[in-house]
Parts: sequence; C-alpha cells; structure tokens
Amino acid sequence: MTGSKFSGLKAMREKRHQETEAPSVPEAAPDVTPVSEPPKRKVGRPPGKRSNPEYQQVTVLLHGQTYLEVRKRLLDQRTEVSDLINDLLNDWLNR
Repeated sequence: MTGSKFSGLKAMREKRHQETEAPSVPEAAPDVTPVSEPPKRKVGRPPGKRSNPEYQQVTVLLHGQTYLEVRKRLLDQRTEVSDLINDLLNDWLNR
C-alpha cells in the first residue's frame, strides 16, 4: 500500500481547495427571460402533525395492556391514538 486509506480523500480536498482559490472570470449573464414553471409537488409524504404548529407533542403514560387494546380497535377504524385522545379531551373540556 502506498498511503493511508484516506490519502485519496485528502488529495481530492486539496484539489478542490486549489480550484476555489483560483481567480474566476465572471461569465456574462444571458439575456434570456426565464420561463416560470408551474410549482411542482414535493415528492414524499405530506407534512404531518409534528410539523403543524397547531399541535404540541406531549408524553402520556398509559398501562401497556390498555394502550395495546386501544391500538387494536383504532386500527380497524383507521384512526390515530392522538385523534382519539384529542377528541376525548375536547369532550371533557366542553362538559
């Protein structure tokens, strides 16, 4: 072997550093007016409750068996535990 396993990385870093130090000639900006494209949808999942400022993350301690049974029932209804707890707390506040 002729060097450490990181010698190639060091050489690439030095080369990049030399390229950035070299004086660059500013290119003339083209006189083309950019065509506005319609906004594209982002790929991936839609933003969830965690990124919604109307929601606040809290920690709740529940009995394990209770939580398991609740999750089983909610799975059939396609409802999240947080939605159930939110509904129950709103009902409790409105009493």
